[in-house]
Amino acid sequence: MTAFDLLLRGGLVVDGTGSTGRVADIGILGDRVLAIGDLSAVDQGEAATTLEVSGRVVCPGFIDPHGHSDGSLFLDGGLVSHLRQGFTTQLSGNCGDSLAPITDLGRELVELSLRPHALVARWRTFAEYLDAVAGQELGVNVAFLVGHGTVRGSVLGPDARPPDDEELLTMVAEVERAMDAGAFGLSTGLIYAPGMHAAADEVTALVIAATRRGGLYATHMRDETRGLFDSLAESIGAIRAATAAGVTAPRLQISHLKAGSTAVGGRAGEAVAVLEAARSEGLDVAADQYPYTAGATTLATILPPALLSLGEDDALLALSDLDVRGRVQAEIEQGVSGWENVASDPGWGGIVISYAAAHPEWSGRSLAELGEMLDRDPADVAFDALIDDHLDVSVVIHCMTEPDVEAIMAVPWIAVCTDAEGRRPGHPILDAGKPHPRTYGSTARVLGTYVRERGVLSLEAAVARMTSVPAARLGLRDRGVLREGALADVVVFDPETIMDRATYDDPHQLSTGILHVWVNGVRVLKDGRHTGALPGRRLNGPGARTPVGIETRR
Repeated sequence: MTAFDLLLRGGLVVDGTGSTGRVADIGILGDRVLAIGDLSAVDQGEAATTLEVSGRVVCPGFIDPHGHSDGSLFLDGGLVSHLRQGFTTQLSGNCGDSLAPITDLGRELVELSLRPHALVARWRTFAEYLDAVAGQELGVNVAFLVGHGTVRGSVLGPDARPPDDEELLTMVAEVERAMDAGAFGLSTGLIYAPGMHAAADEVTALVIAATRRGGLYATHMRDETRGLFDSLAESIGAIRAATAAGVTAPRLQISHLKAGSTAVGGRAGEAVAVLEAARSEGLDVAADQYPYTAGATTLATILPPALLSLGEDDALLALSDLDVRGRVQAEIEQGVSGWENVASDPGWGGIVISYAAAHPEWSGRSLAELGEMLDRDPADVAFDALIDDHLDVSVVIHCMTEPDVEAIMAVPWIAVCTDAEGRRPGHPILDAGKPHPRTYGSTARVLGTYVRERGVLSLEAAVARMTSVPAARLGLRDRGVLREGALADVVVFDPETIMDRATYDDPHQLSTGILHVWVNGVRVLKDGRHTGALPGRRLNGPGARTPVGIETRR
């Protein structure tokens, strides 16, 4: 009888806690780490597989606390773009956008999210969506938040009005049902319709509902540009309100923290200080970050809130009216309170089309460049693109500075994320356009550029920010660490060669240097190649009533 299914010998074990790495052996049996230390007394025949990993780093599997694979996992459950970065777990349902619940009022909103993947929903409730996910073969573990925007849309449709008392109770009940089904918490996307139409008291009511059941509140704030500091105050205020309502230790996660425009450039340290002050009060506040100076989103965010409240068909009809276009351009130039106006700052030169199905040749070109090429106003190019693709146009926005990125990266309690869906080179859908390179390169960029080349943070600190830090935000006690008894999500990488290859011009490039990955004790990456194994699990959140065979959050 073998003592171990797998014995890793002589690697530099960086356990995810931030402690100094040490040379040790690791023995794995089934889906658990059985032993860590000097296992030289174990004979070759006592392990089914022995792998010499001297000169390599052995660490916990990376955890992505901010992903968007809600739909893409139905096309590629392997999530190869993330496996090749060393991710073994991803949290999706972020930015207020989940794929359930679906009602007649909210169907249009969910269909807009499903459209890029040519998917048709086979579910209506959040529980039915999670059941559909559980029916997929998965390369990594997956978890989900319920989206405030989706919940709001399911009750109010695209309307900008506040909910009445009965409607708010219905929204609260939807969040509670999602938590019972297995959601890890609530997300908001307050720059996106319909979430942008919600007042703070509406958001707070749903935050209380989710956190009362132990869930995380993750927010893409109302404004990461000129209104950054007001948005931080609003986000922290929701957690204070939950505490005042009797919720024990509610958790706030600021999604992809950034100083996202020239108006706040150089102030990332001040933003961190605001969160540090909240933490010093005893509030459970943290954040995540992707390691790039550009963001990515939908081009529809250039439109004022009033236009987006019309719904898809009426918004497209309005955009066809020259008078409406003139008023929208005037609002872009003048600004509207509470609206993140990226068309003004960083402006058309900073907004690059990553994918527009009706104009694939535009991928990688800025709206300023397209305007010059077509001899048209960039705003009109943008409006036409939105009409031609029914509001479904993706963009990369160059809006940050490297010093701000590094200031956030140096903070030990801020996790590394991708803010991306699963992609796959060569796939007929998932290889489309020029997505943000964070999709393929986030962890390798941190370990290659910011650790090895620039020394912004130590190897141990970087690994902690990809493992134990996000695990703690999700409440995953047996993932994100390498210790005896922990689940065997394990990564082996070469610290001298790990590097991202994806660029803005050529993003569909898999990272290098991640050599081997095990998920739940099963090898999914061998010598940098996917083995074809799909041992990932759909994880359940803190309030779940667990179906048979689905792992509960530990």
